Amino acid sequence: MRLMFVDDDECVLGGIERMLFMCDRDWDTEFATSGAEALAMLDDDPVDVVVSDMRMPMMDGAQFLRTVRDRWPETIRIMLTGQTEQEAALRALDVAQQFLSKPCEGELLVETIDRAVSLQSLLGDASMRSALGRVGQLPATPALYARLASMLEDANADVRAVADIVASDPALAAKVLRFANSALLYAATDVSDVPEAVKRIGFGMLTILVLAAEVYDRFDGPAVEAMRQRSVIASRIAGQICSVYAARETVMTAALLADVGALLESVSRIPLGADVEGEATHAEVGAYLLGSWGLPGPIVEAVAQHRAPGRLASQRFDAVGVVHVAVALAHGEPVDEAFLQAAGVQAHLPAWRASADALLQQQAAA
Repeated sequence: MRLMFVDDDECVLGGIERMLFMCDRDWDTEFATSGAEALAMLDDDPVDVVVSDMRMPMMDGAQFLRTVRDRWPETIRIMLTGQTEQEAALRALDVAQQFLSKPCEGELLVETIDRAVSLQSLLGDASMRSALGRVGQLPATPALYARLASMLEDANADVRAVADIVASDPALAAKVLRFANSALLYAATDVSDVPEAVKRIGFGMLTILVLAAEVYDRFDGPAVEAMRQRSVIASRIAGQICSVYAARETVMTAALLADVGALLESVSRIPLGADVEGEATHAEVGAYLLGSWGLPGPIVEAVAQHRAPGRLASQRFDAVGVVHVAVALAHGEPVDEAFLQAAGVQAHLPAWRASADALLQQQAAA
């Protein structure tokens, strides 16, 4: 695996080089002190992952990564930004696939790169990775979700500040208010103001809603709307059946976005759920995309494996199994009962199916 680090501060590059040496990773690394130097090096020998500073003279990180995206779309692009550079970094939302704050802990940097490397194995077809890298609408993290996720990294995040982000998009604010007043939250009173709606929903569920809204609202048409509705049902089913098997927000997010790969026109030749040797499935394409956005590993794995949980070495019923059941029931597809039996949870399937049927009927009546 070949990596390149770009920063105009040679001391920073030296620190990264020492840190990587201590980590004992079998990586081939290159270092450049400017975007122009890095591009010249890439012309000679492209790399798998680029990690770039944002603030650099002559050519900043956003300009540099945009060129990398256009010329080497398979390369995974990671941006390092300081706290005072957030406004400038907004220009990189459509070109950087992940963001890390400066100064960045060595362990976090290595973990992020490790995850980026593992993403490459999801899609063995280089032309598929290249196609994904060129899709302008999706590979960069959706803007509102990126801002919200960054804010919620602070344990003391303020409800009012979060609500202001939601209220900046009237369509999103309407969706949040609608969800906050839905029967799904078992609320006794109506809420008509965004901050109160945010408080009622909770930050974790809010990030799911924001991500879903930004992803699905980029497309239109009956097929997309049907997929959106089924995905919402799958998310709700996952939330109901997760119990002790997996974290609720993890499975709800994974189920909601399980078929996001099917939205990409550039990979529309892949049949949904295809499992042809050497051919990526929509699940794997979606997982690659979500992983490139920096979503947590358990979500990415659940999306990647939910179509065929039986191929996993472990037969433990966890997030992958929950998402498999939820998506299958929401779409009216067969559930892998052999997998459920091996995992020791097949007896729960009738109850899960009844719960799914009730949610589908509720949606139909809405």
